[in-house]
Amino acid sequence: MKNTLKVTVDAIKHERDKDGVPFTTLHLELPSGTDLKFLQRAHLITRKKESREVATFTLRIYGGGDRRTWRLTSKGSKTKDYRVVAVLEVYFNEQARFERYFDPADPTAYDVELDVEIEEPTTPLFGKRDDDSESEGMSA
Repeated sequence: MKNTLKVTVDAIKHERDKDGVPFTTLHLELPSGTDLKFLQRAHLITRKKESREVATFTLRIYGGGDRRTWRLTSKGSKTKDYRVVAVLEVYFNEQARFERYFDPADPTAYDVELDVEIEEPTTPLFGKRDDDSESEGMSA
């Protein structure tokens, strides 16, 4: 299942984790009417280490003759000033220049999309059972 959302950037923050590795936190404002249960399910899948499903968050930016794509890590969502924002992280890269794409003076200068995809497993958890094999060893 895949869900593509037109989002706007609410905040950008560059910081370091406890090991000193720099990363960027993005707060993306979700449009009204967004299926929050789908986003919550995708976030929970990323937190589970033993889940058979895989959830990916991809940020796409179009505009100004440029097209950029980043894979993000979900950190959940929160409400800010009666707006729901998705909190996402990406490893810091100075060539990304997120500030250039997210101009608060003109939020329509670039189209920003968040793709959330949940891939379900293609193989069954247990192998296919043959009903006849069970009855051979048993007698009534």
